[in-house]
Amino acid sequence: MHGPSWMRAVGNSCAMGPKIPHPHSIFVGMPHRQVIRDIQAGSLKPVYLLHGEEPYFIDEIAKALENSVVEESMRDFNQTVVYGRDTNVDHVLEAARRFPMMAERQLVLMREAQDWPAWRRKDDMVKLQAYAESPVTSTVLVFCFKSKKADGRLKAVKAISKAGVLFLSEKVRDYKLPEWISNYVRDNGLSITPQAAQILAEYLGNDLRKVVNELTKLSIVLPEGTTIEPEQIEKHIGISKDYNVFELQRALGAKDLLRAQRITEFFAANPKDHPVAMIMPVLNSFFSKVYAYHGLKDRSSPSATKALRCAPFAVKQYAEAARNYPMDKVGRVFGYLREADRKSKGQGNATTPDAFLLKEAVFKILH
Repeated sequence: MHGPSWMRAVGNSCAMGPKIPHPHSIFVGMPHRQVIRDIQAGSLKPVYLLHGEEPYFIDEIAKALENSVVEESMRDFNQTVVYGRDTNVDHVLEAARRFPMMAERQLVLMREAQDWPAWRRKDDMVKLQAYAESPVTSTVLVFCFKSKKADGRLKAVKAISKAGVLFLSEKVRDYKLPEWISNYVRDNGLSITPQAAQILAEYLGNDLRKVVNELTKLSIVLPEGTTIEPEQIEKHIGISKDYNVFELQRALGAKDLLRAQRITEFFAANPKDHPVAMIMPVLNSFFSKVYAYHGLKDRSSPSATKALRCAPFAVKQYAEAARNYPMDKVGRVFGYLREADRKSKGQGNATTPDAFLLKEAVFKILH
């Protein structure tokens, strides 16, 4: 989700692009934690449009609103939840214009707002714009618009931004995921080593809900203040500290034939847990960094860290791999990885098992 056409993302905030006629009227969203802190402090806006490709941040803000706007005992009367594909603009605005019953506020929340047909209907957007320009202050109207961005050209969207909160929920990029994991762990009373954060990032990917679920398991079983090490990840989550794709790429980068063979044999014996289709993209990413390292004019750690967008400890691995693999060899490695990935998906291959494809690719890389 890189390069939005109408917004420029800053963290998890959004700003209007240059096509908007009034540059001083900038859409400024806030990181989701700040939005949640404001909600919990009672600083509520009349309209929220939570949109973007990362559902986790949207869910967290929506959960905070559900927990804070209306007391639990009054939710049957003052909390309305609708689904985008099942409702229309008149129904939503009628609910929003109602006054709360024996309470200060009511919540009207639309889930799956990306499926709401009204976004594509000019007359419906005129109605929504009119409401956003003069919202009912005792109502908190929330749109949970997942998996893509709302159309920022719509006047209704601009009006929502002016009256309330327009929050862009961006995917955490792969290279930033270990840092995100470290920050999340710290905020929950623990710490984590860079290697442990990298292992989690490599194996769980940037599905933040899955990442948070696994970190929650660790926070339950580990005392507050614990530093999470690879050993705890292996014990409580089941990701081996010695036999994982992160260790394989380190072994390949160091041209440690024995270690690479050991890990490869382990993967081959456990193909369901270590499918080639998941391993090859990780190795491709690693060698892409090695290739980029070859092209750096300034290879000092601070400069390389910035240029490669990685942690300082990773620069050492890329530097070692660059010494072991000249640029032309790295180019051939990409071919080996693409071939194994393609065959693992059944393209031009009907019989060769994953185990052989992995061993073949690793052998070619090392020799």
